[in-house]
Amino acid sequence: MGILALCLGSFLGSLHLPEDGVLAEYLWPGSASSAADMISMIFSTALTVLTTTISMTLIVLQVASGNFSHQLLRDFIQSRAVRGIISVYVFIICFSVAALRSIHTSDIDRPPQFAVAAAILLIFIAVATFIWYVTRVVEMVRVDSVIRTSIDKSAQVAHKVEKERRENLERPYVPERARTVTSNGFGYIQAIDVDHASQWARENNATIVIDCRPGDMVIIGMAWARYWFEEDREDTPDLPEVIYLDDGRISGSDYTLGLRQVLDIGVRALSSGVNDPTTAVHAFGQCSTILRDLAEDPIFPEVRRDDDDRLLVWAAARRFDEILEDFCGEIRRYGSHEPLVLISLLQVLESVYEVGDKQIKEMVLAQQERIIAAAKKKIEDPVDLQHVLDAAWEEDLLKDPPPDCGV
Repeated sequence: MGILALCLGSFLGSLHLPEDGVLAEYLWPGSASSAADMISMIFSTALTVLTTTISMTLIVLQVASGNFSHQLLRDFIQSRAVRGIISVYVFIICFSVAALRSIHTSDIDRPPQFAVAAAILLIFIAVATFIWYVTRVVEMVRVDSVIRTSIDKSAQVAHKVEKERRENLERPYVPERARTVTSNGFGYIQAIDVDHASQWARENNATIVIDCRPGDMVIIGMAWARYWFEEDREDTPDLPEVIYLDDGRISGSDYTLGLRQVLDIGVRALSSGVNDPTTAVHAFGQCSTILRDLAEDPIFPEVRRDDDDRLLVWAAARRFDEILEDFCGEIRRYGSHEPLVLISLLQVLESVYEVGDKQIKEMVLAQQERIIAAAKKKIEDPVDLQHVLDAAWEEDLLKDPPPDCGV
């Protein structure tokens, strides 16, 4: 936007209308000196508002980090609203500089009417953009908007991942001769280039097993893949770097990041410092969308084969039981004393139970069993406890839990 503004400002600054032209009276009837003053005022105003906008953005980032989750900072910075308004003001500032330079370097004692008119039009656009951004900021820091955005982004990434070549294939047997690949740095996995790995495996007649997933944290020396060659060979080339790390967890191919963000919001709302179970219930209820999608269309490991159906690459995927345990485990540990939270969690599990297969139904029933046991242990009021029991749909679990229930 800055480069475009410089080019456009220089071009319009070189255009001059005749003094007796019809448009000259309507575009800018004043002198070159007054035009320079006007553009200077527009430049200083745009620069001031840009500073105010950046300050507002920093405040929004601070609120989002303190009240919601630190993992939302990247989403706010990369939002179209932030980038859009900064681009508008950068355009106005650069355009004003180019137009002002054209006025002072021109040999004609008349202002470039097109450039001045464009600068005046841009200042009105800037005011409208700033008003829009203020309303957008208010929307960005609303907890329901943050939760909805995180869930929608996770659903989009999950649907994109489902289209890739995946099979419900168990982790293949890794022979003892397999070589282990370890990480050379620390970070979160942004993406895994399975296509590059399969091409290398095809060229070297090898098989690769990648145990890490997008969103996993890796440390220096941590094993993330193993590979072996189908036949003994003197030269054993090293597997190229096919994982891409980032300092923070981002939603490139990580379809559980949005769920993690919403879970952080809900768990933080349950803390003694915040004590906002209503927000927690709202957050956990919204998670049913992505959990139902993952239960109805599970995401299997990513698999690549050659033309002879020989396995080239097996890349792990996050299992549904892991996702369900991470989701239910934290809520059960931090919210087992709050009936509304447990009731909301049971309702989410019932929603997942309806669309899952037999294996997923067993996972959901196991989680419900642990929730009922936690409620019987933590909730002392019999009326509150009965409300939680009424939310369960498996009558056998309403009895005394077995001693090995895991609570």
